[in-house]
Order: sequence, then structure tokens, then C-alpha cells
Amino acid sequence: MKRIPENCMKWLVESRRNYLKRIMRGEPLTYFSAHLPVVATWTEEEEFVNMTAKGIGLLPRKELLMYFIELFQETLSRVKNMKWSESWGIRVNALFKLYSDTENFDPTKLGGLEIFEGKTLANLRKNPKASLLYAGIKEEEGRVGYISFQVNASVEIVNKDNEYYKFLLLGRKLFEFDKFHLYQPDYPYGYIFKVEEVRDKSPWSRAGSRDS
Repeated sequence: MKRIPENCMKWLVESRRNYLKRIMRGEPLTYFSAHLPVVATWTEEEEFVNMTAKGIGLLPRKELLMYFIELFQETLSRVKNMKWSESWGIRVNALFKLYSDTENFDPTKLGGLEIFEGKTLANLRKNPKASLLYAGIKEEEGRVGYISFQVNASVEIVNKDNEYYKFLLLGRKLFEFDKFHLYQPDYPYGYIFKVEEVRDKSPWSRAGSRDS
């Protein structure tokens, strides 16, 4: 199994931290590209692939999975009787513990929840393969840079008794009533994307420096 490169892992982790910090400062919401890759699925009998933007995130290393499941459970229990707006700092701190270190994550896996049971699920039941395209902005030595990469993966559909599903669901529940989420009553399945190939799609300039 292949690994997500270090620079891509760093972007995924730092983007999540920075997004939460911006929300905490009261800044306007922006499109969260590190969380919403375009996911392509396909079957042999169809002429075109199916593409959709899905909420996909990193998964903890196996040895840390239960620790973060229990942390998220404890956090949700702690804020159960609080006003949702007043519990923001407690919930964010739990997520910051997860995203405090790139080494907390398994670079061979990504995960997400299924909500609508539509074409993506139908395709993956027939052909458990998917391609994810990430594209976003990153800061490089005080200037704006761009990052893009394609993750080709085999996909495992998991049920509600799966530990990865439990982690994904708890992570969603920590923020399901906040304004950047559309509340959903149920999440019937989860997906584990097992990395088979990563392709660098980042753009670069072919022009010479204007100062040269």
C-alpha cells in the first residue's frame, strides 16, 4: 500500500488547524478544499465517471484509533447539557489534540461518511475503486502557493459497528450543529480509502522571474 507524501499530509493537517482558527476568530467561512476533494467513481457499463465533492479526512493510526474515539465520546458527554455555542472551545480543543501532530495519522488511509446513498455508493458496490482530487492554496515562505494531488484508492464500505466508522461519526457529531455543516439525520455507511497511488497535480509557473 502506498503512502500520502509528507508535504500533502502536512497541508491536510495544517489546513484543518488554520480553518478552525479562522472560525474561532470570527472570520467569514471559505470553501474548505482540504476537506472536500472531488471524488470520482465509475463502472464498466457507463460512458462517464461520476464525480462529487465529499467530506474526506485523515484517519488516526491504528494504535491511536481507540484513544481518539474515547476522547471524542468524553467530549460529547461533557458538552451534552451545555449550550452548543458555549461548548465551542471544548469541542475544538478535542480536535486540536488530534491535529496537533502529523504523526497521529495513518498516511495510507483516508475516510469519510456516506449521507445520501446515491451514485457514489452504487458505483463503489460494483467497483470498489475511486480517485480523489485535492486542490488548494498553501503559504510558501511568505507567498501564496498552490497544491493539488490525486489519490487513487481501493475503497472499503464499512458499517456502523466498524471502529473507523465510529471515529468518523464522532468527529462529525462534534460539529454537526455548527454553521459550516448541513445537519443530516443519519449516515448509513462509512468509506475507508486505501491509498494505491498519489499523483502530484500541483501547478507551477513556466515563466521567468519578473525581476530577472
